[in-house]
Amino acid sequence: MPELSYNLFHQRTAENIIVELKRLRKSLLGGGHAKAEIESDLSSLETLLSDNILDFKASNPNHKQLKTREVWHEFLTESEQLSFNECLLILLGISPKLSEMIEPSLYKTNLNEIKSLQDKQLSLIFFQRVENHLLRERFRSNKINTAEFIKWALDYKYLRKIEN
Repeated sequence: MPELSYNLFHQRTAENIIVELKRLRKSLLGGGHAKAEIESDLSSLETLLSDNILDFKASNPNHKQLKTREVWHEFLTESEQLSFNECLLILLGISPKLSEMIEPSLYKTNLNEIKSLQDKQLSLIFFQRVENHLLRERFRSNKINTAEFIKWALDYKYLRKIEN
């Protein structure tokens, strides 16, 4: 029986989030933000950007990138339920083990409440992603059945199923 594995449907999704995170890092380093806020966000950004985002284009991936791929895939195949933030990070090609970096109530934040995220620039970036809005439209809670999530993500062409 062939073993199933999953991959991002488009590698450019992960590439785009890298560009956005680098842009935020540059903005934070440019000034105009409170020092404590900068240090917290910069630390989170550096963690995210240090091979915690999938890169399937790397012909010779380092150990950390291989571990990120493994963890990302394990969340999909070994968890019965995922949190909203874990699902969002999976869609973006980011290691879902970093889900605590995002505002925990992101899944229920409405557009008219966006001011609550202004001091949380990283969460604001994730909130603005189309993947967040589509995910929120389909799943309206913090706990999501993994099988339902996978089916939805395959249908929306965020994930690709591969038979090994």
